[in-house]
Amino acid sequence: MKKTIFIFGLILILINGTYGKDSNDPFFNEFHFSVNRTTLRNENTQDRYGFGFGVYHSFMSKKMVNIIFGIEYNRTSQFKKYMYEGHFAHSTDVTYNLNCFSIPLGLRLNIGSKTKVFIETGGFADIVIYSHKSGTYHSYQPGENNNINYFEKKIEGNAGLSNSVGVYIGLGVRIPISRFELIIKPEYKYGIYKLYSYQDVILNRYFRINIGLKIK
Repeated sequence: MKKTIFIFGLILILINGTYGKDSNDPFFNEFHFSVNRTTLRNENTQDRYGFGFGVYHSFMSKKMVNIIFGIEYNRTSQFKKYMYEGHFAHSTDVTYNLNCFSIPLGLRLNIGSKTKVFIETGGFADIVIYSHKSGTYHSYQPGENNNINYFEKKIEGNAGLSNSVGVYIGLGVRIPISRFELIIKPEYKYGIYKLYSYQDVILNRYFRINIGLKIK
């Protein structure tokens, strides 16, 4: 994880340095806040709300097609009714909160002159900064004379979830306001890799609405 952060940081420094030679404008020219909700609902999973924010640079911003690079923080949440914890244990009513450092890279196709409608798609890497879980742990260890020693306790702490990559697609609008553009972009992020896979599976997939400003 440290190596991944270092590599992305080095790439960012190099891009920023190269860009700075030709322009006095800030490298990051888009700033977004988002509200999200997971889309994982099944017989064992319930969706929860989360939030995030990000900064982005739009390459070739005057063209019809832009390249979008960014850095985001996203917090997502999901609820599991039951999780397998081994031969003699399980947990119930577990809430997972994921705090991720995300790196998106995509293409944006713009349609229109002043107010622009656009479609954006690309990929992203999710680096889990910290994953937290809280719920109830149940243990039923076999004892003497075939008796079952049952106990339960509240659990709260690090969930130890893995990193992931995925793809995203969004449809939005860019509305000019003075020296800025107001950006409204509903978007779906589809995590491909399993963050946890031991009898039960945890994924990170969610719909979000981005509200942002772009410096012209």
